[in-house]
Amino acid sequence: MTEPALVNSDRRHGSSPWDAQEEEFDYRVEEVHGAIPASLRGVLYRIGPGRLKVGELRFGHIFDGDGMISRFEFSDDGVSFRNRYVRTKHFAMASSTWIGRGIGTQRLGGFLGNVFRMPSNVSNTNIVSHANGLFSLWEGGRPYRIDPETLETRGTETFDGTLKHMGAFSAHPKIDVATGEMFNFGLEMFPRPMLRTFCRDAHGRMKVLAPVKLSRPVLCHDFALTEHYLVFLIDPIVFSRPITAALGLDSMDHCLSFEEKQGTRVVLVPRDGGKPRVVDTEALFHFHNANAWEENGDVVVEFVAHPTSQAWDPFNEALRDYENNVAAAFGGRMERLRITGNRVTHEHLADVECEFPQLDQRFATRAHPTTYVAASSLPGGEPDSLVSLDHATGRQDMFTVAAGNTICEPLFAPDPETDGGGWLLSVEHLADEARSRLLVLDAEHLADGPIASAELTNHIPMGFHGTFVPAAS
Repeated sequence: MTEPALVNSDRRHGSSPWDAQEEEFDYRVEEVHGAIPASLRGVLYRIGPGRLKVGELRFGHIFDGDGMISRFEFSDDGVSFRNRYVRTKHFAMASSTWIGRGIGTQRLGGFLGNVFRMPSNVSNTNIVSHANGLFSLWEGGRPYRIDPETLETRGTETFDGTLKHMGAFSAHPKIDVATGEMFNFGLEMFPRPMLRTFCRDAHGRMKVLAPVKLSRPVLCHDFALTEHYLVFLIDPIVFSRPITAALGLDSMDHCLSFEEKQGTRVVLVPRDGGKPRVVDTEALFHFHNANAWEENGDVVVEFVAHPTSQAWDPFNEALRDYENNVAAAFGGRMERLRITGNRVTHEHLADVECEFPQLDQRFATRAHPTTYVAASSLPGGEPDSLVSLDHATGRQDMFTVAAGNTICEPLFAPDPETDGGGWLLSVEHLADEARSRLLVLDAEHLADGPIASAELTNHIPMGFHGTFVPAAS
């Protein structure tokens, strides 16, 4: 059984990109290098595990840290920064003698402390703005509604009672910019494994789409969206010891296994109703999709594929050692699947080791010209680069931070004064200074380096995902 470990570190706090940030700040950034573009106006939200220990108890997995939102506002007055924790039940109750059960963290008390207990909703994985609402998200529970200005937690969200049972609402909803609709799913393990699918229209009204029945409980983190389908790549990351997990005899992550012989199941759920279409292909190990679209009757999905030789145990154990193994999550490569009838073909796109794929969201659900990723400049290295992949020419453009520093997911901010231009926004962690800074890069000229940087006085843990909301919206 895996229980919380005691913290033991003599190095400077904040020198690691996964070090916790327990303080909450609110200030105008005084030190800005370069010039913020005059047409870059809006708010960048980022979220991730901000608190990874309580007292002397260390959380057992990077997925279990309490969610902390960072807010960067670009206005005529400059750049302002604010961070706040999502006031979940776990955040309020966790103490030096109690930590809730997580994906890889067991509560104190052994079997009796964990039996029949589900992981606590720490709301730490993504943040989305839709239909005049801002929501922080986590895999296995309800979203939290967040005030977009103050970051105050308004409480859990059921979308007028649509989210029932455990209220699972995935951390990777997809918004169709043409219709204003937001699509998502919720993964349920018990009593019957299934994916429940949802559509929230541009006015905030939610409806339930077709469920996807699963033969066994699996882990499914993301999906993709086309003009007509929700597209799921369901890898064989299987709860192979569900009874052990339910009885609390081991942590949830240790009860998962990668069963390659089962292969990956491609499921296309019609957006307008109807029976899901299912096609099987060889086993994949992946977490994040970039985009999907339809082309001459085919469905094309772009995603980051990790080596199946590293699934699931080696990858997961590296995430448990988050203070020392920052590189673990960045060893994937960009690939595509093309679904033609009942046939699936695979296409390798680039060799750069990467994760957290992003694009100009104006191209969501249709073929996009460029994919942006956080990457490693050296094989097996830590994430120190932003890379753009031009799909028309195959050209790769790369910006790499100073040695010892790391970088996180790039988010595209569109330039309202151009048809396709914009900027990449990312947060760099400066290890020697134990602080972070916000980078602004021209998305078409990454190798030229940042055109501006907002220098924070504090560090931000690397985090997971985020969203940019233009001022006009």
